[in-house]
Amino acid sequence: MHSPQQKQPGWSRISTGRRATVLVAGLAVLTALLAGACGEDGPATAAQALPTLPSDLPTAVPTAEGNGSTPTDQQRKEFLFSLAVAAPWLLDEGLAMSAANKTCQDIKKGVSDADTVANAQKHFTDVDATQAQKIVDAVRVWCKP
Repeated sequence: MHSPQQKQPGWSRISTGRRATVLVAGLAVLTALLAGACGEDGPATAAQALPTLPSDLPTAVPTAEGNGSTPTDQQRKEFLFSLAVAAPWLLDEGLAMSAANKTCQDIKKGVSDADTVANAQKHFTDVDATQAQKIVDAVRVWCKP
């Protein structure tokens, strides 16, 4: 007998069309990673293997070096990639960056790590504590107290 599969948190509330979009986006990321890692020129570096996002996506206006509050374009791309790995159902960039900015505000205010992770669980839909910790760690790359 087969036991029923448990759904990932959040999947039950996402429409079938949205799930298909998430799966296609995930497959695109995986394909890009595999294509970069299996190139004919030898092993790819981690930076070469990362997929790139279209440059016309909306974003806050970061400085070239970043300012500790707003990620650079590259930091934003890396954050979104980290987010896709930690919680692939959170691939809406606008919502993800809005929640990330709230997490950054907690970091800047000096909110305790435990409370920052708990707040991240509220800001990012249906993530557990482990996923929220990964998200907070990814935000800390570009958000400085």
